[in-house]
Amino acid sequence: MKVRSSVFASFILILEGIGVALFLRGFFPVPLKSSISSKNKLSDLPVEPLTGSSPNSSRLPQPLFKRVVIMLVDALREDFVFGPNGRMYMPYTRHLVERGSSYSFVAKARPPTVTMPRIKALTTGTIPGFIDVVMNLNSPALLEDNLIWQAKAAGKRMVFYGDDTWVRLFPKHFMEHDGTTSFFVSDYTEVDNNVTRHLDSTLKRDDWDILILHYLGLDHIGHISGPHSSLIQPKLMEMDDILKKIHSALISKEAEGSLPYLLVLCGDHGMSETGSHGGSSEPEINTPLVLLSPAFKRK
Repeated sequence: MKVRSSVFASFILILEGIGVALFLRGFFPVPLKSSISSKNKLSDLPVEPLTGSSPNSSRLPQPLFKRVVIMLVDALREDFVFGPNGRMYMPYTRHLVERGSSYSFVAKARPPTVTMPRIKALTTGTIPGFIDVVMNLNSPALLEDNLIWQAKAAGKRMVFYGDDTWVRLFPKHFMEHDGTTSFFVSDYTEVDNNVTRHLDSTLKRDDWDILILHYLGLDHIGHISGPHSSLIQPKLMEMDDILKKIHSALISKEAEGSLPYLLVLCGDHGMSETGSHGGSSEPEINTPLVLLSPAFKRK
């Protein structure tokens, strides 16, 4: 009888162990890593016939834009741009959304709504895992196939200023970068000034194809005093002025007959009603995505 009880108890323990292992494997999935040599290349694209071409034609489409500027504002909630206060918080951006040559969307960020997993999701197109929350404190180089690697492989010259998580994820991809740490949460001024101080000179240059900016100040204000703080409006107006500066500079450098520019405004995640993030509430997962280009029809 004791033997049968011991066997049954052992079976239950083994079953529980398997159950725990399956739970951990599902809740904390380990992302598949791909070596540099195994990443997809443009030449790997399947053959796609073009109009007037032979069925075996595999010519790649011509680029649509000459330059791309990505302005990522950390913790930018969609209602900060599209909500009732959007015209007051970000008047220039709101005007472009409603009247300019633009497309705008509400993008939904999959949890965990933390910066490093969200950057990985934006650049790889994969759903982040909760294990990435732990890795957020010390982000290793990203080995999965991603847009930044593909851009570099295509010969695009990239410049980055902002959250140094990007520099850790893509350590050898930017021809120029200046990272700012995200762990001095009480600082919401210098952390953004360290990004903006590069703009005047960089926007005048012609030696880059992609410019990525990651602003942290809004996120820090959220952590300090929440989304309804008196500090929110001045910070959003600052971001609006920066977008206006970038937009005006791109317009002034646009030459007749050349390819148009593309300016992207987005957030990596939103913020909750208490100013935090990481979960799956609507204010945390809903972020604005605004695409600006003269290639789009004016509204």
